[in-house]
Amino acid sequence: MTPATTSEHEAARLRALERYWLLDTSREQDFDEIAEAAAELCEAPIAVVNLVGDGRQFFKAEVGLGVRETPLETSFCRQAILHNDFLYVPDAARDPRFEGNPLVSGEPGLRFYAGALLKTAEGQPIGTVCVLDTRPRELSERQRRGLMRLARQAMAQMELRRSLREQEEQRLLHERILDSATDYAIVAMDPQGRITRWNTGAERILGWSEAEMLGQAVDAFFTPEDRADGRPAVEKRLAAETGSAPDERWHMRRDGTRFWASGEMMPLTSEGGELIGFLKILRDRTGPRVSEAALRESEMRYRSLVEVSPQVVWFGDEAGNITYCNAYWYDYTGLPSGETGEVGWMGAIHPDHRERVRDTWLAAARSQGPYEIEFPLRRGDGQYRWFLSRAQPVRDEAGDLRSWIGTTLDIHERKVAEERFEALTELAPAIIWFGNPDGSLSYLNDRWYAYTGQTAEQALPLGWGEAVHPDDLDGLLRAWDTARTREIVYDTEARLRHHEGTYRWFLIRAEPLRDASGVVIGWLGSNSDIHDRRQVEEELRKAREQLHLAVEATGTGIFDYDLITDTLEWDARTRVLFGLNPRAPVSYKVFLAGLHPDDRDWVDRAVKAALDPAGNGSYDIAYRTVGLEDGIERWVAAKGQVFAADGRAVRFIGTARDVMQSRRAEQVLRETEERYRLAARATNDAIWDWSLATNHVLWNEALTVAYGYPPEAVDPTGDWWISHIHPDDRARIDASIHAVIDGTGTAWSDEYRFLRADGTYADILDRGYVIRDGHGTAVRMIGAMLDISERKRAEEHQRLLTGELQHRVKNTLTLVQAIASQTFRNASDPDAAREAFAARLISLGRAHDILTRSSWTEAPVIEVVEGALAVHRGAATARIRASGPGVLLGAKAALALALALHELATNAAKYGALSNEEGCVDLRWHVVHEGETPRFCLTWSEQGGPPILAQPSRRGFGSRLIERSFAVEVGGEVKLTYAPTGLVCRLEASLASMQEPRDEVAA
Repeated sequence: MTPATTSEHEAARLRALERYWLLDTSREQDFDEIAEAAAELCEAPIAVVNLVGDGRQFFKAEVGLGVRETPLETSFCRQAILHNDFLYVPDAARDPRFEGNPLVSGEPGLRFYAGALLKTAEGQPIGTVCVLDTRPRELSERQRRGLMRLARQAMAQMELRRSLREQEEQRLLHERILDSATDYAIVAMDPQGRITRWNTGAERILGWSEAEMLGQAVDAFFTPEDRADGRPAVEKRLAAETGSAPDERWHMRRDGTRFWASGEMMPLTSEGGELIGFLKILRDRTGPRVSEAALRESEMRYRSLVEVSPQVVWFGDEAGNITYCNAYWYDYTGLPSGETGEVGWMGAIHPDHRERVRDTWLAAARSQGPYEIEFPLRRGDGQYRWFLSRAQPVRDEAGDLRSWIGTTLDIHERKVAEERFEALTELAPAIIWFGNPDGSLSYLNDRWYAYTGQTAEQALPLGWGEAVHPDDLDGLLRAWDTARTREIVYDTEARLRHHEGTYRWFLIRAEPLRDASGVVIGWLGSNSDIHDRRQVEEELRKAREQLHLAVEATGTGIFDYDLITDTLEWDARTRVLFGLNPRAPVSYKVFLAGLHPDDRDWVDRAVKAALDPAGNGSYDIAYRTVGLEDGIERWVAAKGQVFAADGRAVRFIGTARDVMQSRRAEQVLRETEERYRLAARATNDAIWDWSLATNHVLWNEALTVAYGYPPEAVDPTGDWWISHIHPDDRARIDASIHAVIDGTGTAWSDEYRFLRADGTYADILDRGYVIRDGHGTAVRMIGAMLDISERKRAEEHQRLLTGELQHRVKNTLTLVQAIASQTFRNASDPDAAREAFAARLISLGRAHDILTRSSWTEAPVIEVVEGALAVHRGAATARIRASGPGVLLGAKAALALALALHELATNAAKYGALSNEEGCVDLRWHVVHEGETPRFCLTWSEQGGPPILAQPSRRGFGSRLIERSFAVEVGGEVKLTYAPTGLVCRLEASLASMQEPRDEVAA
């Protein structure tokens, strides 16, 4: 297609759009409901009824968009009009047609589009009904069909409005034609004879202006004698009875002169045949010399008027034979000019309607009454269009029928619009109905029957009331009677029963339909389901109540500034914030006067900035006030929003609350943070702040100073920290710190090696404190890394010195004396006692060796266990299985545990699991983090030894030694269980007592 062809097609499309006169018009409920139905059908946040104009797209209706017009170059609908009926884009980001489109790549980030084309009857695309979303999605076949159905509904609405406008233009044309017939006084009146229309010819002939005559009795231009004889009433009666009352007689002008006129009075009836008034046509026939000339001139003018009439005008004789048709008839039908025979005009009528039209015409001719019928007429090109044909009999002075005059008006557009409107009422999401002036209904669309389950026979004309909730029926009927009596819009709400028995709220509205004279001839109504809206309103009411209670509970003040009337309103709380009594008058000047002098100017500027229409209208500041009556200084936080209309700010509403305490707290916090910053700079400890929710770690400057890492080399995450721990320590530290985080404790401390920037490792003592939320979940952890490399080297040196003192530690006389006393007291076998005493001294010596390596301050539990059990393992190492976490034990705890394990192993070798070849011992220990105090637990379990058939009758020395060495020394608990499968011993004490403080050890 060439550019010239494209331009011609676009011009034709724009002309087709202009014929609907919808661009730049206001919103209309019918189109809004179509957009809302599209959004609901497709479950999309955005839906529009869009008209594509010249370089722009105008939204006749929109949901979720907030604008009425956008440029065409970036629109999706520019693509839609290139398609026949439907454009579907599941994901615009993957569609090459929208590559680089700012609406896809930028805000609002549109991804999904589906649009059904709006096409005229001639096939011109003029817009779309479309839905959009900011996320990709699929469109079901049902949604696609529904969207196309809504597009047809939108097109039907547009066609209906176009048809109504053209009919109104036709009516105005007729009025102009009447006004242009200045040789005729044409006077319309109501049934009582009061003048309702007075054309220009009447003003010229009779002398009265229309303003003077409207509402006056038609008797005014009758002669006094005719008025006395009741001639006006006679003419009206004859016109009503026979359809016409012609006469020739004298009439009166405004200046009192008389003129001879020929006239005719005809009844005006509604489409239903109801008398709605009369039409009086007068012709001035004054002067015998000019009467014939005036008659010929008048006939010529009338014939000219008929010939140029945009409708078929025809005459018939008294027998009903057509004698004349104007040029419009021949131009339309293509029949030979002058052809008026029945065969000719009957042949132009659609075959399916000929017999009906002929019977109606003959019946009117026989009855000599008005003739009116609708039927399709064939155009010269063979196409049929609907016409409305009307005729009135013309009578002579005696009232005898002399001829017929008729018109045939093209009503095709109206007929099509009516059919489309009928289809639209069936497709509309609301219940549509027609009411009669007496309150009964003549029509209900299928939505009513589908919802209520009634049939047409049950609902019409008055049975519809059975579907109304009994509590709502009386109020509904009163509103209906009031609307009909006062001829106003009918608007009410009521609950209607669903066919399943449930009730839903509906908004019931109806507009009065009036004829040309303004008489109400019926009502067009709709029932819209507002049940969900009512529920939302109820929830809104509750929310407002809750807001009121919240305002009451939080002590928040409210201000409301009407910028149109310059009226400022404060509630009592806001007045308190400015040191005023509850009844003190307020204004903007009072507001400024109550501000702290240092804050007054900038707060005034902040208010003016919020009121500026170019801004966003938001207002969120904190300022100081000085009480106007009490002199108290307060800090106030204020938030507000400006509302604008027609480009100017009209209202400013917001809240104000006392934030004095929070300001003081903020000051304290700032001072604390400043002290923290100074302390962090003054120390070489690497202080860290770890957000557990985001895994973000904030370090102080010591990480650079002490460990050589520049800020840009540090990834501020917990993963970076754990990755720089020595591989041999990494798993242990990860488990150690998460045991505290995942548990209930708050303090964590551990040692590990940390990689410096130069590749060497530093020995680190790291301590952290866990911060938890109200549910006990760890949300943050703060701590410090202390470089203890020097201390570690000093400890290593001390360990060498301590080794030299092993002999003296082993000869600790006090403990040896206690063991000797316990071993030999009441011993029955000296040899056995000596053997036990030697073994105990050996175990004690091994414990001393372990403590000596740690300078008598602490010993790893695994070394204590291995030292105590080494003599019993021998070649059967696998028979004693020991496992547990790394725990450092204090000196007392280490010695007590070594003696206890020695006694347990000795007993197992003599009587228990180690006394045969199959038995084994399972030794496990762990730290329990329950409650506020962690506890150390160790369990000795024997299996496979000789079964224990009975509980021991007395407690031996071993049991007492265990209790003495463990329970007494560290305050622990000892539980011995003699199960049939073997002895189970459970040792438990607080972790703190097992790791006794250094000062206590030193003492």
